[in-house]
Amino acid sequence: MTDARVMRDRQASVASAARRLDDASGQHSGAALVQTKAVGAYPAAASAYYACTPLRIDGPETEGAAVTFTGDPSRIIMALNLGSRIPPVGTRLIIHSSGGRWAFRYDG
Repeated sequence: MTDARVMRDRQASVASAARRLDDASGQHSGAALVQTKAVGAYPAAASAYYACTPLRIDGPETEGAAVTFTGDPSRIIMALNLGSRIPPVGTRLIIHSSGGRWAFRYDG
């Protein structure tokens, strides 16, 4: 294999990983706040991918202030549960990017 071919393959791999890193804010953070949702059949096993809606935290940034969560229900992020329990539909989670995929741990 030529050096040019190796470099093209590496560049394609990096570009592919970068495309998968799209997060809720579009700023490519390593973490995102989401809420699980049912899209079709909700997973019946803990170790599975879950459909999630990205959330935004709204409200005044003062101690004791009320917080509201807003999101775009049309956006879906698939995240792998590394925990031992099935999160109920509507569970808020913090997901982390790992190798271009999203993951979280839910142990109930």
